[in-house]
Amino acid sequence: MILWSIQPLHILKLIQETGTYICDPKQIPVPDFSEAYDWLSKKMAEKIGPPPYGARFPVWAWYMQDSKRKKPDLRRERWGCWTEGEFVCMELDIPDEQVLLSDFDTWHLVLNNSLISDSEEEDLNQDAYYDSLPDSLKQEYMDKNWERIFDITPLHNEWTTRGEWIQATFWELKKDYIRHIYHFKGAIHIS
Repeated sequence: MILWSIQPLHILKLIQETGTYICDPKQIPVPDFSEAYDWLSKKMAEKIGPPPYGARFPVWAWYMQDSKRKKPDLRRERWGCWTEGEFVCMELDIPDEQVLLSDFDTWHLVLNNSLISDSEEEDLNQDAYYDSLPDSLKQEYMDKNWERIFDITPLHNEWTTRGEWIQATFWELKKDYIRHIYHFKGAIHIS
């Protein structure tokens, strides 16, 4: 499966030196998201197998952006790096069975501890049902609802969009997976 992973230049250097990279939990951009990352890691273990030794969280890449399967537009990506400095977009070829695809927009509902719905009516019904559950069953209901991030079938309506931005997660980025490297600079200056 062809993917594109945006990483700081020092990650590429680490891969070139050691042959592999696994996510450093200290690098999660917002530490409050660790519960969502733990949930995703659990699903990855179920769907693509357990992580290698030392891995807790996934490595991320793009499968599709704006409904297109091509290298991300680095002019836009440079603004998404949250800092200036040197970055790379690595074009990867990873065995399909080692990758879990999910909808990028829907993933943000998991990050915000929200229920996923395809319409306003469904949203209202889900919220009412969720609120009626005893506390002991709420997390189980939420976990099952969140599985919907793995539905990448395109859907476009007045309530939601799905399948335009598809992310890929995998346990490790190996040097052998790298097909091409594109260098670029981050654009945002943080003092």
